[in-house]
Amino acid sequence: MKLTTRVSAYFLVTLAIALTIYSLVFYSVTRRQIRSQFERELNGVLNSLVAAAEIEETEVKWQPLEHNVSFGSLDEFGEVNWVVVGDRNLVVENSPHADQAITSLAIQLATGNQSHGTITSPLVSTPPHLVRYQRLSAPNPLAIDREPDEFDQLLVVASRSTAKRDAILSRLTFLVTLLPLAAWTVAAMLGQWMVRHALRPVSVMAEQTQSIAGSDFRSRLIVPDSGDELAELGTTFNQLLDRQQAAFEQQRRFAGNAAHELRSPITVLLGQIDVALRRPRSVDEFKSTLDLLRTKTLSFQEIVEALLFLARSEDDASSPSLQPIELASWLDEHAETWGNLPRDADLQLDNKLDSSVTVRATSILLARVIENLVSNAMKYSPPGSPVRVEAANDEIHATIHVSDEGCGISEADQPHLFDPFFRSSEARQKGISGNGLGLAIASRIASTLGGTLRVKSVPGKGSRFTLQLPIDRSSSTDG
Repeated sequence: MKLTTRVSAYFLVTLAIALTIYSLVFYSVTRRQIRSQFERELNGVLNSLVAAAEIEETEVKWQPLEHNVSFGSLDEFGEVNWVVVGDRNLVVENSPHADQAITSLAIQLATGNQSHGTITSPLVSTPPHLVRYQRLSAPNPLAIDREPDEFDQLLVVASRSTAKRDAILSRLTFLVTLLPLAAWTVAAMLGQWMVRHALRPVSVMAEQTQSIAGSDFRSRLIVPDSGDELAELGTTFNQLLDRQQAAFEQQRRFAGNAAHELRSPITVLLGQIDVALRRPRSVDEFKSTLDLLRTKTLSFQEIVEALLFLARSEDDASSPSLQPIELASWLDEHAETWGNLPRDADLQLDNKLDSSVTVRATSILLARVIENLVSNAMKYSPPGSPVRVEAANDEIHATIHVSDEGCGISEADQPHLFDPFFRSSEARQKGISGNGLGLAIASRIASTLGGTLRVKSVPGKGSRFTLQLPIDRSSSTDG
């Protein structure tokens, strides 16, 4: 089901429910009001007739001329006809248009003994009439000759045709059915057009997306200048394409650089093997060749391991089981291994970490980061210049600085320093050996440990690398 169909269906169903509820409530209230008004007017006529009679102890007098009998305006639902029946089923008085049917019904009711009631009588005429009656009786009637306006009892009957009322209710039913249906139909057509028009940019973006090839990272969606959620969707998708393009370009450069770096040791290995096999060699010559091959193989192994580490995803890179490590004591112990380095005399450690500071890491990962930073500092600074390792902490982070007084890094190169295979222009100009993987690995490890690795450098004055790791509060609390 298309999005336009789903949105339109949701809108139309909601509108149908709202119109149905409104129509039912309106019809119910209006119908009750119409029926109430119809019956109220009929009761008014009956009550006026009853008020025209005088009930005394021994007789009931019918003297309408001595009272003000007013029925008001009864044009909306039609005329009310009435009949007054006295003793011995004598019709005392009736309305000018009371026909024989209502008179016969009144006489029939007079023969009964009900004091009052309401009936809908189809016997009066077609359509039916609503009939209400009330019997007026003297408490203690006397069987004596009476005046013409004196009776033992009177039956007052008021009748009204329900034709006009039912016609009004029929029109009401027709209107509350037709008008909402017409409104729903118009809303359906207009809403369908509006939904299609509003969602047209989505269809356009879908067509543009289908036209983009899988290897085409340069094409972008045309984003409408509407400032709404659809424009935001298009912008977000274009940003995704930007990131995909950057990742693709980075992966392509990574693959190219990896192939280049792997080609060199392989070429050397094959060359040395071919030279060794050209003619018979002495044991010393084979030993010398094997030593060279071993050195190149170790370099080759180092590059392969670095590539395997960098090729893993971030989730894979965070897979090692991290343990709490007391960083101050670990750093002091690790510094003892620096005695085997060629420039161990240039290394200076300033450990100001609190003894209680704990980070979550592994000894191997921490050692690899520090070794990469120290190795880089020695490689890019002249012998005899100091390489300082400074460690301190605040309430949240533990920080390790590795600084040198070497050639430094230009501002243009600093943003790319942690990219795999990147080498600064200064290193290339001076012919300093390296494959550009050490800092990339150090940055990945820092991210794995939940920290950051940053650089601050001034060309010609040196560089300062900063490793910042979060302090493990849970270990301190458990302790």
